[in-house]
Amino acid sequence: MKIFLKNSIGQIASTYAVMCLIFAIISTLRGVTAIPIMRFFELFILAVIGGVLMEFAFGKCVFKQLSDIKRVSLFIAPFAVITFLCAVIFQWITEYQSISVYLKFIGIFLGCGLLSVLLFEIEHRIKGKEYTKKLKEYQNKEFDNA
Repeated sequence: MKIFLKNSIGQIASTYAVMCLIFAIISTLRGVTAIPIMRFFELFILAVIGGVLMEFAFGKCVFKQLSDIKRVSLFIAPFAVITFLCAVIFQWITEYQSISVYLKFIGIFLGCGLLSVLLFEIEHRIKGKEYTKKLKEYQNKEFDNA
């Protein structure tokens, strides 16, 4: 449980950072010059839920052996519903009769998901290179001492 909570905090922080970045990009593209401060609190609430759900789905604490497709499904379906509910509660969506609103929501949700995957993949590659470099240094020290 301690590992789950510790990892969830990192997931929440990175999720919140990505959400704020995406929100700022979309706002800028739409010509918004002032962002309500409450929007950041709303995004934080969503980030907490998403971060915990992400650690639940992708972490090693709950599901030790599960394929990536099943992990993505375990995360994306509930998070899409939760995000939609937040969009309604926080009034990010105000027109419920127009199909284009739902299509935009789905498009933005999927676009944000792809951007998140891309950013996390870059992070993992950078960390992987650092890990490989440190492992080689460790192995070289071990052979030098032999």
